[in-house]
Amino acid sequence: MKKLKKYVQNERGLTLIELLATIVIGSIVIGLATSVFVSAAKQNKITYEHNALRQEANLIITKLRQIHQEPDSNQGLYSYSLCYESNEKIYLDTTLTNSLGNENYTFKNVEFVNAIENPNSYKTIDSANDCITNVDIYSPLLVKFTLVNQQGQEFDMNTAIARITPLEEVIREWKENEDEPVEPEAPGKPQPDEENTKFEEISNDNFRNYEELSNGDLNSCKYVNTNNNYKVTGTLEYPPNNGGHCNSFPKSLYVSKLELSSGSLNIMETFYNDGKTEVKGNSTLNVLSNARLSGDLELKNGASLIIGNKLQAAKATLEANADIYVGDSGKFTSDLTLKDNTELYVENNLFAQKTTVGNGARIIVGNSAVFDKTITLDNGSICVEGNVSFGFKPEPIVVQADSCTNPSKNSITVVKKP
Repeated sequence: MKKLKKYVQNERGLTLIELLATIVIGSIVIGLATSVFVSAAKQNKITYEHNALRQEANLIITKLRQIHQEPDSNQGLYSYSLCYESNEKIYLDTTLTNSLGNENYTFKNVEFVNAIENPNSYKTIDSANDCITNVDIYSPLLVKFTLVNQQGQEFDMNTAIARITPLEEVIREWKENEDEPVEPEAPGKPQPDEENTKFEEISNDNFRNYEELSNGDLNSCKYVNTNNNYKVTGTLEYPPNNGGHCNSFPKSLYVSKLELSSGSLNIMETFYNDGKTEVKGNSTLNVLSNARLSGDLELKNGASLIIGNKLQAAKATLEANADIYVGDSGKFTSDLTLKDNTELYVENNLFAQKTTVGNGARIIVGNSAVFDKTITLDNGSICVEGNVSFGFKPEPIVVQADSCTNPSKNSITVVKKP
C-alpha cells in the first residue's frame, strides 16, 4: 500500500510546454496533410479539364468529318458553310446559329483550306469574320485550330478530312436503300475483298527533270517561283538555320533524309525520302499527292503528317499526341507503333506489319485493312469501316459496331455497312 501511494504521488501530468509542442506539431501535420489533399484535388481537376478539352477537340473533328463525308439525303445537303467570327466561335452556317463545338470553348489560330487538289480554287479561312460559304465536300479540307477552355488551357488540332465516295455513288446507295432495304450481315469474321485491298507501289519514275538544291538555295527560297522537281543530296534540315524559309515546294521533292524542326513544310506533289523522316514536336509535313518514305518515320510529340493520296512507309513511330492522315491508302512495311493518345486515319485501305497501339491511341480505316503480323493493343483501339484480314494466328477479337465514333478498346472494331 505504501508503494502504491508513493507511485501515485510521483505521477505528474503534461507541462504547458509539452502541451504547446504537441499542438504545434499536430497543426503542422494537419497543415501538410491538407496541403497534399488540396494539391492533389487541383491536379486532378487540371487533368480532368485537359482530358475534356482533348475530347471536345476530337468530337469537333468527328462532327466535321461526318458532315464532310456523309451528306444528309433527306435534307439534300451537298455542301455546307464554315464561318470563324470575332467572338472566337466557328459556325456551320452563314446565319451564325449552328455553332461548331460546346459554347464553353473558344477557337484561335484558325485555318481552313478547301479544294487543295487545285491551287487555283483554294477556299480559305485564316482570320476572324471570314467564311467559306460553300465547302466542297468532294475535295479535302485541311483543318487547323487551337481550342481553348474557360481555364485558359489549350489544345492544338491539325488534321485533314477528305471524301472518297463520289456523288453518283452516294445517290445510288440512297436509292438502293430506299427501294430495297438490305439486312445487316450477321456478326462474324468478315472476309477480305482481295480485289479492293491491293496497294500499288509508289515508284519515283527515275525522278526525271529535277534540279538539285543547296543550303543557299533553301535560304533564298529559290524553289518557290519555278515549276521544277527538286532534289536535296544529304540531309534536308527544315527550316534552314539562317535566312528565309519558304514552306512550299511547287512540285515533287526527293531527299536522302528530312529533319523538320518547326512550323510546316508543304510539298505540292510527291515526296520521296530514301532515309529517315523526323517531324519534331508540333510541326506538320503536308504532302498533297503520294509519299514514299524508305527509312524510319518518327513523329515527335504533337507532330502531324498529312498525305493527300497514298503513303508508303517503313518503320513508323508516333509519339504522344502525334497523328497521321492518309487521303487514300497506306502501307507500312515494318513495325507500326502508336504511343499514347495518337491517331492514324486512313481513308481507304491499310496494310500493316507488326502493330502496337498504346493507351488512348486509335487507328481508323475507311475501307479494308490487312494486318500481316501481330497486333498489340494496350488500351488502344482499331476501327475498320470495311473488311479486315490477318496474316497471323491466333487472330484477335473482332466486334461489330455502327460507326467508328466510339470503337471498342483492346479489340478490332468492324463497321458493317448496308
